[in-house]
Amino acid sequence: MAKALIDSPIGVVTVIANDVGVCRVSFGDLDNDVNGTSVADAIVTLAVLQLREYFDGQRTDFNVPIDRSERLGFRGEVLTALEHVPFGATVTYGQLAVRAGRPKAARAVGTAMATNPIGIIVPCHRVLPSGGGIGQFGGGVPAKEWLLRREGSLD
Repeated sequence: MAKALIDSPIGVVTVIANDVGVCRVSFGDLDNDVNGTSVADAIVTLAVLQLREYFDGQRTDFNVPIDRSERLGFRGEVLTALEHVPFGATVTYGQLAVRAGRPKAARAVGTAMATNPIGIIVPCHRVLPSGGGIGQFGGGVPAKEWLLRREGSLD
């Protein structure tokens, strides 16, 4: 495992990767003990580069390896469907439930979003409540607003 911190416009972001891919992108400085390998270090370096480009307005998608091994059941289906919501687009929890093949599971989609371990790269900030408003976000509502503005999805 390898770890890096990024100072971003929305605060400190922690990136953690293993030899398979990025396994965590979180807000704040996670106090994780990691012993980097050359493969994990290379993946973290690539993820940091791509995230910095994203924050600087030079990148609209990510092509860094992702460790999807923890994705099980419905949560995995939702996170996989979420990866297909493009830059600049938003979906509601209900629409994402339909995309994941479970049209009646909008509330469960909210739980899956709350447990997304790879924020920004797996773009849970692009999911909004159907009743309006911006909804909750692990990095805080101001961070979600910034990300949506960055992508042109919020005035």
